[in-house]
Amino acid sequence: MPSAEMPSSPPRAAGPVLVTRPAGRGEHLANLLEAEGLTAEHAPLTRLVPSTGEELEAALAQLAAGAFTHLVVTSRTAAERLAGAEAPFETAIIAVGGGTAETLRAAGLSPTAVADGSGTALVAAMPPAAPGDRVLFPASAAASRTVPEGLRAAGYEVVEVEAYRPEPVDPPPAVAESLAAGRYAAIVLTSPMIARRAAELGVHPATAVIAIGDPTAEAVRAAGLGPLHQAAVPTDEALVAAVLEALDAAPHEPPPSGPAAPSPAPSAAHPTHPRSKETR
Repeated sequence: MPSAEMPSSPPRAAGPVLVTRPAGRGEHLANLLEAEGLTAEHAPLTRLVPSTGEELEAALAQLAAGAFTHLVVTSRTAAERLAGAEAPFETAIIAVGGGTAETLRAAGLSPTAVADGSGTALVAAMPPAAPGDRVLFPASAAASRTVPEGLRAAGYEVVEVEAYRPEPVDPPPAVAESLAAGRYAAIVLTSPMIARRAAELGVHPATAVIAIGDPTAEAVRAAGLGPLHQAAVPTDEALVAAVLEALDAAPHEPPPSGPAAPSPAPSAAHPTHPRSKETR
C-alpha cells in the first residue's frame, strides 16, 4: 500500500506583507517574515533626517559637564545621534529596548538600565525623582509625549532636544496602487506618522494592519484603518507574531488581479541572510 502523504499546509496569506519602515530600518523585519514563509516587500513611507541645529550640540556639552543626572534614549536613531558624546560615570543612562541599548554601546555610552521596549515601561520603572534630578531626552521631533510627560509627573526636570525628524516620502506608484487595491495581505506600521501616511495613500479595508505599539495603534484607529492587530511588545519578533496571527485569522482568498508592486530598490532590498541582526 502506498504510504500516505501529509497534506501540505495552505499558504498563510494570498498576498505579500508590506513593511513601511525607513530605509535601513526594515530589512531585519522583512527577513523574519520571509523566514516564516511569507513574502515581504519593503517600501519606506518616511525618511529620518538628522537635526542640524546647535541645540543638540549644546545639550551634549552640558551632559559631558555633568549638568544632567539622567540620559534617556528611546530609539536606535536617537542613540546613533549621540556618537562621540560623553557622560560622567555617575550619570544614569536609560535605554528603551535592547536595540537602543546596543546602539548606545556602539556610540560609546554604556546603559545603566534597559526598559522593556516601550516608553510606558520606562516611566513605570523610574523611581520618584530626587531633588535636582535632571533628564536629557534627545528624541525624534515626532516622538510620543509619554516619556517626557511621565517623567515630569514623577518629579524630574526634563530637557527635550530634537535629535532627528521623520519626513514623509512617496512609495513607488505601483506600491500605492497595490495598497489601495488590496493586493497586500498585511501592512506593518511602526510609528504614528507612518500610520497617517499610509492612511493618506489609502489602505484597502481587507488588508490587515499591524501596529508596533499603543501610539501607532491610536493613530491607526483615528485614521479608520483596520482590521487592526497590535504587537504584544514593540520588537520585530512580536511584530512577526502579530502578522502571523492576523493572517491565520483572515480568510484565504486570492488577491485582486492587477500589476504587481515592483521589487524594492537596492537601498531597501533585503539582505541575503534571513536572520541578519538589526537593532531598532
